Amino acid sequence: MRLLYGVWDSVVYDNRNTEEYREPEGLELKNLLQFNNGNPVMTFISNRGFLVFHPHANLAFALAEYYKRVKNESCGKCTPCRSGSIIIDQAMQKIVGGQIGEVDWDSLLEVARMMRNTSFCGVGQTTPVALIEALKAFPDEIKKGAKAPRAFGHYEVMTAPCIEACPAHVNVPRYIDYLKAGRPELATGVVLKHYPLVGSCGRVCVRLCEHACRRGQLEAPVDIKNLKRYASDSIGVSVNDLFNNAFEQPSEFAPKIAIVGAGPSGLTCAYHLLLKGYQVEIFEAQRKPGGMALVGIPQYRLPKGILLDEADTIAKLGGKFHYGRALGKDFNIEDLFDEGFNAIFIGVGCAKGMKLGFPEDDQEIQGYSNGLNFLLKVEKGVVEGDWPSFSGDFVIVGGGNVAMDCSRSAVRLTKGKVHVVYRRTEKQAPADPAEIRAAKEEGIEFHFLTAQKGLVIEDGKVVGLKCVKLSMGEPDASGRAKLTEIPNTEFIIPCSNVISAIGQRIDQSIFEEKDGILFDKRGNISVNESLATSRPGVFAGGDCATGPTTLIGGMAQGQTAAESIHEYLTRGSVGFEPRARMSQMIKKSKLLEDSERCLPSMEKARIAMPELAPEVRSSSFDEVELGFTDAQAKAEADRCMRCYRLFGVVTQLPIPGTEAQASQ
Repeated sequence: MRLLYGVWDSVVYDNRNTEEYREPEGLELKNLLQFNNGNPVMTFISNRGFLVFHPHANLAFALAEYYKRVKNESCGKCTPCRSGSIIIDQAMQKIVGGQIGEVDWDSLLEVARMMRNTSFCGVGQTTPVALIEALKAFPDEIKKGAKAPRAFGHYEVMTAPCIEACPAHVNVPRYIDYLKAGRPELATGVVLKHYPLVGSCGRVCVRLCEHACRRGQLEAPVDIKNLKRYASDSIGVSVNDLFNNAFEQPSEFAPKIAIVGAGPSGLTCAYHLLLKGYQVEIFEAQRKPGGMALVGIPQYRLPKGILLDEADTIAKLGGKFHYGRALGKDFNIEDLFDEGFNAIFIGVGCAKGMKLGFPEDDQEIQGYSNGLNFLLKVEKGVVEGDWPSFSGDFVIVGGGNVAMDCSRSAVRLTKGKVHVVYRRTEKQAPADPAEIRAAKEEGIEFHFLTAQKGLVIEDGKVVGLKCVKLSMGEPDASGRAKLTEIPNTEFIIPCSNVISAIGQRIDQSIFEEKDGILFDKRGNISVNESLATSRPGVFAGGDCATGPTTLIGGMAQGQTAAESIHEYLTRGSVGFEPRARMSQMIKKSKLLEDSERCLPSMEKARIAMPELAPEVRSSSFDEVELGFTDAQAKAEADRCMRCYRLFGVVTQLPIPGTEAQASQ
């Protein structure tokens, strides 16, 4: 298939009855030609225009479905969008219903232009584009008005840059809208549609949504993470209390699913399966839920009472926990199937910390540890009120969030100096820039473009770390700049403690050959897009399937796995996910990277999150960020510009999974 006609970024394309084929420059149409396998896209509509690929496509039908969704999504806060979307929808329904003579075409175009030019947000500002361009360039195609065959499929997604950047596709502008209206309980409800750990994520999320926020083109991105925290902190009760007697307990006749691991991915998978009515039992090696989020994230970032309260949502919904039950020690995969479980989700963490690759890695060297073991020791001591005691200086090797957690924990536990050594530049460090900033405020010294060369050991104890300075050269095959040691720049950082925070990996020994679980080349559990493993009925997500991931990344995979398990148990195979496919199309075709700049807006500076002073927090594990006041949250929420974009496809055949299309 190829482009027949359309308008994209204000350029008209018509390849019918011409030998000179043209298509939008920079837009790879191959990413838009098929929706699900064997189901060609006939029409594609977005804020940038529309494209028609199939000779039997009905442009009027595609636009009618598109503007039906626009009408449903208009918030009603501005007249041009609220009234305009209704007028356009009514006109389009007349067109596809054969009442073409009742349509005032000039008035329809005027309404669309007014909606485009005077609406307050992205819904009204961008959705009229396709209709305006169609009426100007191809009016006859709309005026045909023939009803579409029932076999056609269609799917529409209202999204925004922040939504697409979020692994869980949380509707960020919607929950911010509720905060503007003073309804934090409804804002929390928007997030609960995706995962139960709302307040926890509001404290430690890595802000992928903020990196995509279009407000960043003006002053600074909206503080989406802390608005989420404010929502959950302001409802007056724990999140799990919202589920008191809200749902019936699962029926004893419902299929049973085993969840292995009570970390963020396992808890989220259990949450969605319980909401669907399944019996769910969670097997956890530790004595409490939370996984790596519980033991690996320091208290000053995530108070554990909040995490545990939110994890209790699973019990409120009828989930059963089995603590102290470890895979590979107390049971195996076959045992779970023998016990009558119909499907299994594996959500174990990466429990093996990595050292630095020195000859002494396998020796017991006092003062030399991996980051995971160090954080486990710290967390256990802080929770039990018996802080571990350290003396001397620390050197933390690594540039990710685990390295920041280790360094910021270390500064609270020693009177010595804390150093961080990282091979690349500060800008290239994978850690949240806010974490690096906070670490510097607490007196931690960073050594960028520096590599570790070896331990300095005396009498079985660490007394220093040998390092060398690096320079950056030309990019290699992977696109990353090649690093080269600078001659004669070796030096030693004197210290008593060296912590390796360069990564963790899954402990493959917890699996047996008869489990039938295969691993990928990185040593993680091998899964497909639906998170199904090599063993039928077994799914995996989170750290064990991707390598160490973020809290939001693990929860997003838990949600995906729950949907896949549901499809597996109801249809016998893993089904097609229209929402995931639309996200692929948006990302691969860079549809949100439009050239349209933000409209002029009154300057609204980002509200600074209140924090404990560095001199106070560096000797305490009390929570550093204090949370927004009501006034601060309202002011920050008001900065959101609701940069919604609507994407719609019409396909030649019905689309699986769209029988009850959800509002996204």
